Amino acid sequence: MSRITDKDEKRVDVKVGFSCNNRCLFCVQGRKRYDIGDFSTREIFQKLEESRKVADSIVFTGGEITIRKDFLTLVGYAKRLDFRIIQIQTNGRMFAYKKFCEEAIKAGANEFSPALHGHIPQLHDFLTRSKGSFEQTVSAIRNLKTLDQYVLTNTVITKSNYRHLEEIARLLVKLGVDQYQFAFVHPVGTAMEYFERVVPRMRMIEPYVKRGLDIG
Repeated sequence: MSRITDKDEKRVDVKVGFSCNNRCLFCVQGRKRYDIGDFSTREIFQKLEESRKVADSIVFTGGEITIRKDFLTLVGYAKRLDFRIIQIQTNGRMFAYKKFCEEAIKAGANEFSPALHGHIPQLHDFLTRSKGSFEQTVSAIRNLKTLDQYVLTNTVITKSNYRHLEEIARLLVKLGVDQYQFAFVHPVGTAMEYFERVVPRMRMIEPYVKRGLDIG
């Protein structure tokens, strides 16, 4: 699927809260899932209404929006507000269920940004601390591409995976993603707590990033 683009497009991020079904070693949110929690449906409606005054596209961020009971309601409300692009930033796990993908698309989601942090289960699941998450995220990408959706992925660069960015890129290209990006880990939250295990030196990662980007 070709991306719906416009040089004058204005996007805003709408954060729905901090709950998540992964426990990533590099999570920037840290303990916020426990200390702050999530915004209510009404609060997010208000965020969407305010955002529509200044933007024509949105990115739902979290936490993990897909585990909310009101997920489809939120997406549907964004569609009713006539946002042109409704992107779901996600760990991808719920989209392993094709029916869930179809419901999200019907509600109005038209761009998906799942996160894949390894080229094999042992690496990805180690970083997410969620067994089976690799297989679910890969299945999610396959499902979304089968349904002709625009998929752009994010890979957080850590000490554990920077040597494998080329392999990750090859997998993403094989899966047919429309775009992939590498993001250096932000040393805050859980990533700061596990700094020595998680955060690599910039000079160490540079050649691996280049080789990974050259694949695409």
